Amino acid sequence: MDYKTLPDTALLIYLKKGDESAFQEIYTRHWRKLFTIARNKLPSTDSPEDMVQDLFVRLWEQRENLLIENLGAYLHTSLKNAIINLFRARLIREKYVEHAQNFSSNEQTTEEQIALNDLMATVENQLNDLPEKTRQIFRLNRLEYKSAKEISAQLGIPERTVEYHINLALKLLRPLLQDYFVLAVVLYYC
Repeated sequence: MDYKTLPDTALLIYLKKGDESAFQEIYTRHWRKLFTIARNKLPSTDSPEDMVQDLFVRLWEQRENLLIENLGAYLHTSLKNAIINLFRARLIREKYVEHAQNFSSNEQTTEEQIALNDLMATVENQLNDLPEKTRQIFRLNRLEYKSAKEISAQLGIPERTVEYHINLALKLLRPLLQDYFVLAVVLYYC
């Protein structure tokens, strides 16, 4: 079969069935345009090749669940969202670093600093004790500020599953953090 003559809609049907040749034709047809967009939108420190490659990896991994009417538009929108998420995550990281620097530059007592360090270590340890999927979803939601819908689309799982993992993480972390919350309130008001 000559995949080069098939329209995108037919290639999508074959892709859903796991046809690697159809996937290869989709890649060949669309990668250059996507690469050019990524190269023009990303700073020189980022790799447009990696972003486009990740996009196609997700396409292959989620092929059975995709509902795509216009493949070109879907790929373009997916790339745009990936770029936005990259910039959003960087902005959040920068704000966190700035906040941490401002917080640490303020005068703090030794007890406050020890309590803060202890809290951060405890939260990190508790996160590491969570199941892998729960930890991944919690980090995407609480540290990268992605919605359940965005996480669902990114990971190819139902929104209800995302919500379940977020609630599970909060349920497991809440008792642990209650003691620290009381300590923080006492230190703040004293």
